[in-house]
Amino acid sequence: MVKKIILFFIAFSIIGCAKRGTPNGGPKDEDPPVFIRSQPANNSSNFDSENIRIYFDEYIKLEKINSQLIVSPPIEKSRYSIFPQSGASKFIDIDLKDSLKKNSTYSFNFGQALVDNNEGNPLPFFKYVFSTGNYIDSLEIMGNIKDSYNRNTDEFITAMLYPIDSLYNDSIIYNGKPLYVSNTLDSTNFKFTNFFLSFCSVVDSKDKSLSFLYISFDLLLIEKILIPSQF
Repeated sequence: MVKKIILFFIAFSIIGCAKRGTPNGGPKDEDPPVFIRSQPANNSSNFDSENIRIYFDEYIKLEKINSQLIVSPPIEKSRYSIFPQSGASKFIDIDLKDSLKKNSTYSFNFGQALVDNNEGNPLPFFKYVFSTGNYIDSLEIMGNIKDSYNRNTDEFITAMLYPIDSLYNDSIIYNGKPLYVSNTLDSTNFKFTNFFLSFCSVVDSKDKSLSFLYISFDLLLIEKILIPSQF
């Protein structure tokens, strides 16, 4: 009888210890994905590839890619594809299906779309940039949009840059597309990067269709600005 009681006590102690020793899984991952490398390299010049692969240190996914991704100068969505559209991967593939403009710097800005697969930590405003010419254009301009009629300014406002040249006129927004685009995303701030224009017109609009033509969106502002050719 004494032996049975001792054996029962030992078994109960082992079970109790096992329950108390359950691991908690460690600290929560709060680090964003880290860009490792790309093929061709980011900020490449004399770009002539049809395929781009961008590698990260962990599995990533793309959230709301259709509204977050800004390609400048604009490329028709039917003329390129991006993987993954769903699911997770350690790389992003961009396949270009059309020829690009000569001597132009292109930027793929992923906004807040790029997050890690486990915790959803974003890598904000990651950009892949390349030039079809001999150098990367490096001019930048930024600004803040305010609504003159409403107290609160809407988010996701599209900002567009048009060159003021021999083709520029008051109807350019009806029949011509901008050379560069930006978006405020979930704020009221916009920023253009990697462009070369020295005299241009900035147009801010609520272009939800991303057609970049003035057909049905609300026009907020047209302003001509002079940009120094050198800083």
